Amino acid sequence: MLPKAILLWVVGLLTIVPYGTYYLFFEAQRDQYALLITLVLFWIFGYWGVVGPILAAIKVRRVFRAIEAAHAEGRLKEALQSKETSEVVIDIIATENNIPRFLAARVYRLMINGFAAAAKPPNNSLKSG
Repeated sequence: MLPKAILLWVVGLLTIVPYGTYYLFFEAQRDQYALLITLVLFWIFGYWGVVGPILAAIKVRRVFRAIEAAHAEGRLKEALQSKETSEVVIDIIATENNIPRFLAARVYRLMINGFAAAAKPPNNSLKSG
């Protein structure tokens, strides 16, 4: 999904922005100035402000659907440790705590390792008998 959004932005940057600027400077009537200026500036600076949250919502929705499907099939642990799920969790940790992504990734890895250690049964040296 992200490569398609990037491709659309680049295509717009190479077509809409130059044509809109040319039309604004040489052919537009006075009542079209506001629309053309807004279009060019939005495409350069505002596109990702609109598309970014939509892509994030789609990614979170996809992860939750995978978790629901895995829970129904009994493969919940595998779904929670998938790459897409880890990316979403890292993004949530980073945004909620206002920390960089690399620190959020480290927190996530420590959290997963802690859960894995807690899930292992203790190795008791006591012998029954």
